[in-house]
Amino acid sequence: MNTISCSKVFLVLLVTLLPNQIFADQNLISSACGHTLYKDLCTTTLESDPESSSATSFDVLTKVALKHATSTATEIHDQVTTLLKGSSSNKDALTGCNKNFQDAIERLAAASKSLASKKYFDVYTWVSSAVSSSDTCGEGFKKVGETKSPLADQSTTFAHLGSIVIDITNQLK
Repeated sequence: MNTISCSKVFLVLLVTLLPNQIFADQNLISSACGHTLYKDLCTTTLESDPESSSATSFDVLTKVALKHATSTATEIHDQVTTLLKGSSSNKDALTGCNKNFQDAIERLAAASKSLASKKYFDVYTWVSSAVSSSDTCGEGFKKVGETKSPLADQSTTFAHLGSIVIDITNQLK
């Protein structure tokens, strides 16, 4: 009889607490993303990352968003490197992009260190600088007569992720 009572109590606790934890996680993400310019991308990005599901603060969500921005910058840098190996056209623009995204990755690493030290203004500065660096990549293609960079879509996603990092960081101040 005692075992049955313990099982029932455990089941009741599980049924009542687990949904609350799930909703708390979604509410934290929803609250963080609700103050960003790109709410859908923010929500999708954070909900897709397992680290966000255990987040209890905006600090953790900022870290996750920064991780995704860094991953995107790295993917673009890798794509540029591949394009440089096989392309003879637009080499100057691609070389510029290669440097721009390498700089962006380094600036995001500095932002990550600043976030760990709770230097939120520095996070803002480093991420803004990283996004500006990526914008310069697109300008290089315009200078050589291209109407659009072959990296435009990925660069836009990167810029939006950077904006999300900044917007969530601004809520930490």
